[in-house]
Amino acid sequence: MESKVVLKGSLAFLGLAELLQQLGGGGSTGILKISSSWSGVPGYIYLKNGNPVDAEYGKITGLDALNGFFGWREAHFEFMEEDVNRDPVIKKSRMELILDGLRLVDEGVIPIMGGNDSDSHKSRSGPDQLPVLNGPVVDYVYVVDEEIFQDGDEIVIQNRFGNWFWVILEGTVEVVRITENGNAPILRMTEGAFIGSIVSFLRDGNVRSASIYAVGRVQLGVVDSEIIAREYSSLSEMFQNILISMDKRMKQLTDVCTALVLKQSPPISGKPGGKRFIDKKQNEHKVFFITRGQAFVYVKMKKKYIHLLTLGVGDLIGRIAFLNAAHEPYSAHVYVSDDIAVQSIEPGVVEQEYEALSSTLKNMIQNMTNSISVTTGRIFDLIRSAGQHADGD
Repeated sequence: MESKVVLKGSLAFLGLAELLQQLGGGGSTGILKISSSWSGVPGYIYLKNGNPVDAEYGKITGLDALNGFFGWREAHFEFMEEDVNRDPVIKKSRMELILDGLRLVDEGVIPIMGGNDSDSHKSRSGPDQLPVLNGPVVDYVYVVDEEIFQDGDEIVIQNRFGNWFWVILEGTVEVVRITENGNAPILRMTEGAFIGSIVSFLRDGNVRSASIYAVGRVQLGVVDSEIIAREYSSLSEMFQNILISMDKRMKQLTDVCTALVLKQSPPISGKPGGKRFIDKKQNEHKVFFITRGQAFVYVKMKKKYIHLLTLGVGDLIGRIAFLNAAHEPYSAHVYVSDDIAVQSIEPGVVEQEYEALSSTLKNMIQNMTNSISVTTGRIFDLIRSAGQHADGD
């Protein structure tokens, strides 16, 4: 496959975190070249199916090279679509890589190259800096109709029922959680992203958990929900339970993000209670369903533990690499109640089942896991921002 530049731009305009999200959402394979006048040599990030597998900057390679690129400010990038014949030196999920890179910059571990150091401490969150979720090219076989919305139109109304799915063909929408304390913008979605949860549709009657508004002119494709529902119903019970747990995780993250947007502090502790169950050294490569008790997911930021999620019976804990949605073990620790009981599962069996799915259902699943990723990133941004304001007061 010959190289061809399919995307180029400036990291001053589109940061590396957002760029990796964009390439990941499209499942891109190729080489990302990063050049800066502050550096005598360019850097390279190698991606397979949207995930970084290796990186190079001079004699620095692998994860060390990739982390360093998060500190590049005045730099330009080119993404060249081509085959990448490299063994995966970098094995963390895309979300974990992004969150770790941003954290290392925030803590001053990664030096800033180009621009003002103070720029790295500015929050990327806010109504005008919402993270953007996109997706791959749409499979029009599943699109049965099209609809047009104009700027400001309410596409989805929170707490209302809706028995349909959309895929965004053109334009951008904004996801907003409506509360009695105010409205909380969560993220934006653009071409290729899906509106609607397959899990909620089949299990909860598809009660909408947020409102969605058009940002400018938006063209949506109505997805054939009957075909998707039939394919989903054919999944194994194990796979369905994994997706149900991911959907519950997404809803909890939206609750946390909403509270932070509305200036409500997350639960913070000096040290979590219970016993540690999953981290970089304990059960690092294992995946479990909870059969009794609870698990608590904590992220550590500036020596403080922040309670991100509470997981219960039927929920998944651990990392399933191909889903790119795990917080643990690299970006979060899992503590458990004293009465915890778990059932081990084999992710490889689930991955084989996933690979046999239609491209549209695959894309819908990845849309959900990518939503987990970008919402978590927004939560971390908001926590950092709140901490900076508190330090400055």
